[in-house]
Amino acid sequence: MSTCVPKGSRSAKGAAAAAEVEPRDVDLQPEVKWHDGAAGYVARLDLAGFRKEEFRVQVDGAGRVTVRGQRPAGHVRLHSEFQLPPAADVDRIAARFDGATLCLIVPKRPAGGAAEVVLETMEDARVAAALELETERERAAGWDRGSAIAAAVAAFALGVVVSHRIFSTRNG
Repeated sequence: MSTCVPKGSRSAKGAAAAAEVEPRDVDLQPEVKWHDGAAGYVARLDLAGFRKEEFRVQVDGAGRVTVRGQRPAGHVRLHSEFQLPPAADVDRIAARFDGATLCLIVPKRPAGGAAEVVLETMEDARVAAALELETERERAAGWDRGSAIAAAVAAFALGVVVSHRIFSTRNG
């Protein structure tokens, strides 16, 4: 692999040696890896090389998480922003750093209090009952027409049978 060095510049070996000595600014944007569990979410960010004192995590009221930091050695800066899911309980977030990975444990908000659950269940039952009643009416409307025809045929047949018996016993 060749290194392109302009004329009048230092040699390729000299440039490589100077690059090792000169600090470079590096901006990191670590990928957020999500796990969605039944009780909450876990967000993991790889922060290998950072110490706990070198970065900061902030969460605003709208669920926006910002992780910023700077490592003096090598002039490495860290910046990551992401939005928490709507079901996240931003007031109960916990963080853990093991020296390489930052884990944010984000509980989900409860579906509602017991009274809200009961009201939702009652509303669901009311809607189901209304749908069942409507279905019964639709079936009854269709069944009544068929029933009316069947009843008319049965009445006619019964009338014929009864009439036949009455006339046959009188004449017989």
